[in-house]
Order: sequence, then C-alpha cells, then structure tokens
Amino acid sequence: MPSFYKNMSCEKALEKAKRYCSFQERCILDVENRFRAWNVKKEDWDSLIDKLMEQNFLNEKRYIEAFVRGKFLIKKWGKIKIKAELNHKKIYGKEIDEAIDNEIEEDEYFKTIKNLIVKKKALLNESDKSKEKLYRYLLSKGYEQELIFKFI
Repeated sequence: MPSFYKNMSCEKALEKAKRYCSFQERCILDVENRFRAWNVKKEDWDSLIDKLMEQNFLNEKRYIEAFVRGKFLIKKWGKIKIKAELNHKKIYGKEIDEAIDNEIEEDEYFKTIKNLIVKKKALLNESDKSKEKLYRYLLSKGYEQELIFKFI
C-alpha cells in the first residue's frame, strides 16, 4: 500500500478504521496493516484497537466465523488450508476449531470433496486421469489425506 499519509492523528485514524471495519469483517492484522499505511504512530495502535473492540467494530470471533464460512462455501477450501490461512493472519487458538465445527457441517464437507473430484476429473485429459493429480489437487485445497484417499 502506498504511504501517502503524514502521521495521521488518533481521532482521524479511529474514524477511518471504523469505516474500514464496518465495510466487512476484519482481523487485528488487517487493521494494523491499515494503520501502517496511514502512518499512525505505533504507540497508538493498541489504544485504537481496544476502542474498536469496545465499540464492537472489531471482533476476532466474528471474523473467524465469517472467514471459515466464506472460504469453505465460496472457495471450497478444506479445514487444513483454512486453519493455515488464519494462522498466517496471526490468529491462533481453539476458536478456530470451534468455528470450523460450527460453520462446516460434515455432510456438506464430504459433498464438497466429492463435487471437487467430479469437476477435476472432467477437466483432466483421458490419459491424465490419474489419482495422483486428484490427490495433489485436493491436498492443495486443504483437505485431509485420509478423506482424500477415502473418496478417490
């Protein structure tokens, strides 16, 4: 992001962050990156984040639930890739597992794996319809090895 702001004040940064967080769910790392782009003083970040959390503009649990739901339903990611991506955003803990359990139903998860296998098989050439390619594809989508072997 270009840094064309000159040391933004706390008040202005808080107002901009409120608008930024109300547009869609954000995590703390997203807000910190935005503060960095706005050239907000580093010592003000914690107080601004606390204010955003107090006013319910920023909520990690809500973010995790939305992230899990969106990545599974839209991008068809598996549980492993979802967890890895949340860890990449510096989000750790049991809340991830709880959100995955609550947001992803087992039947839907299995149905999604089956649909991905059918779609990928249709895209592969007759000579290329190897199980290895399907395996690598589903692994890259973040599905568990045991489930991949079970459905292939």
